[in-house]
Amino acid sequence: MTTKGQQLLDRVTPLLQLADRIEAELDEKDGPPAGELRLAAFGSVATSIVPRALGYLHKTHPLIDASFVELEPTEGLKATVAKQVDIAIVDDYTDANAYQQALEFHPLYVDALNAILSSDHRFAKADLTSIELKDLSNEKWAINQTAVAYQQNLTNACLAAGFEMKIGCSARNISATLEMVRTGQFVTVLPGLAVQPLDKDPDFRVLPITPALHRHIFSAVPKGTSRRPVVAAALAALERAALNCRL
Repeated sequence: MTTKGQQLLDRVTPLLQLADRIEAELDEKDGPPAGELRLAAFGSVATSIVPRALGYLHKTHPLIDASFVELEPTEGLKATVAKQVDIAIVDDYTDANAYQQALEFHPLYVDALNAILSSDHRFAKADLTSIELKDLSNEKWAINQTAVAYQQNLTNACLAAGFEMKIGCSARNISATLEMVRTGQFVTVLPGLAVQPLDKDPDFRVLPITPALHRHIFSAVPKGTSRRPVVAAALAALERAALNCRL
């Protein structure tokens, strides 16, 4: 964000927060949660936590009209500040310092990273229960280039482990990344939420990274709006869905 942009945000944020508090107080008097809810999340959350949460909302709060858009965390933060969405799911790989004054962050999930190998990879056949990042230093990697912040943090973790990734495949989504791993020619590292379906796929082996690497996931909302019944109901549904993803 530019200096002028930050100055403008600093000036208008108190006014927006006042409007949000007034709206929340009015909503609290209107009965059961009802109205529009706009939710944004990035890929691995969009295929795990979000569908469960929307299912809970549909069953328990049928008067909430929910919509969803997939956005990477940086874009989700911008959309939330601009009031284009009511809630954005983001992670701590994204620099949110510029938005601390305008947004509040609710902890949602702690996601561990895992090495993904084809079932015929030598490490998969070695009957390992976990793997160190440095053990993958001589492998060719497949990455999802659209997850920029995630890939940057993974690159830094590899450098800290003493090596640079040898990228042999740069895909634009997780599905293509995994299909390349399935060939046996590549490995990758993905968060747990992204690999839950692989537990039932015999072509893959999922090994936790040790020492453990984690990312922290949050629900970001404009300050003052978490009291609004629609937003509060959605936050509760997201927390319930996240809990079930841990089970």
